[in-house]
Amino acid sequence: MLVLMHLAVLAATILVLSRVLPSVHIRSAGTAIVVAVTFSVVNFFLGWLIRALLFVPAIFTLGLLFFFVPLIVNAVVLWITDKALASFEITTTRGLFLSAVAITLVNWFFYAPHLHAMAVDRFGSTAPTWI
Repeated sequence: MLVLMHLAVLAATILVLSRVLPSVHIRSAGTAIVVAVTFSVVNFFLGWLIRALLFVPAIFTLGLLFFFVPLIVNAVVLWITDKALASFEITTTRGLFLSAVAITLVNWFFYAPHLHAMAVDRFGSTAPTWI
């Protein structure tokens, strides 16, 4: 159920991005669903590889790059999705970056309540007690 909700939110985000950003083009609302599914599949199969490649540079930057890894992964996966689908096109680098930022923020807002619920279940309260 969570996967279907995430695909619906991702498809809605892509549909909104195509309406707001002039450099993001999709053929129809059905294309947004295809883009969401393709993006998710590419992220599932290649996202771990991109994260692994960014691990060493993140260590060299003393962990600062870890804050930007989801954005970089989403940008690369979105670019791959753009190249894989003929009915989806991002024409500028600015459009790609803004789309990746929007998808990263939407993913964060989508998963934040679930992460909070997992933390509450694990620690028994909203904040862990150290004493």
